[in-house]
Amino acid sequence: MIIFLDHLLQGISMNLDQLQAVLTILDKGSFRAAADELHKSQPALSASIKNLEEEFNIQIFDRSDYRPKLTEVGSIFITSARATLEASKQTEKIARELGMKKTETKLRVSLDHLVPIEMIQAMAQECLKPEIPTVLILENTVLQGSHTLLLDGCVDLAIAPYPHDDESIEKIAIKKVTLVPVISKSLLKNKTKIDEQFLKKTAQVFVYNKNFEGPSNDLSPNPIYEGGGAKIYVPDHFSKVSLIKNGLGWGRISQEEFAQAKNLEILDKKICKSLELQLCLMRSKNRPSGPVARKIWERLKT
Repeated sequence: MIIFLDHLLQGISMNLDQLQAVLTILDKGSFRAAADELHKSQPALSASIKNLEEEFNIQIFDRSDYRPKLTEVGSIFITSARATLEASKQTEKIARELGMKKTETKLRVSLDHLVPIEMIQAMAQECLKPEIPTVLILENTVLQGSHTLLLDGCVDLAIAPYPHDDESIEKIAIKKVTLVPVISKSLLKNKTKIDEQFLKKTAQVFVYNKNFEGPSNDLSPNPIYEGGGAKIYVPDHFSKVSLIKNGLGWGRISQEEFAQAKNLEILDKKICKSLELQLCLMRSKNRPSGPVARKIWERLKT
């Protein structure tokens, strides 16, 4: 066995056709049946196996009976041969998919900050499954940012609130999120009633993506009250929540985030309403999806 491996390392001329011939003889039970299966003459097949055995100074088949049987060495050889052929077929498949651009080497996904960690974990798991792991690149966006990146071809998938109907975008509703207006209890101090006038004097905190500028919509950071009020724009959702918790402003966060916070209070809906958002998984209808992106699509839509 050591001699056999040593020959392999030296690049001896054993080829995949010979390995396939050995497996076919074993599966079909005879050299004649294997030759028919492989569309070869029996003498040519016998010569190929004999050359293989002589090259490595091993005997794969015991030919003393009517049907060829594996020798002890042949049993060891056949296990490696099967694994080698299987690996070869898989490598060929990967090469073909790469050549036809059917396998992603990278997968770019745009995510709104409201996307649950469970969905991100599911995407990561799918990217690690293929024989060639797909590099997962996540992009944080707000407002219509995900939708815009998808239309521009900058990302393969997006998970975010769907801003408006677009025939070029395919979407699946995957989760509803309620954003509630909250304020820190420390900011209230001894104040027993929160009215519009109080909120006008208190900064409202927004997440702002400097890479995205678009028309205003219901989620844009426009003044809620006539005359506006102080505004704080931060680059990410974590900063927004931190500022609100530390009493430096008020703003909307998800119902789940509020449930985990200890020092926040929800504003009266008569003063400031909650927002109901529908998170959607999105992809472009005009760009083909690779197998990993398709698996993520199927997994998340269920």
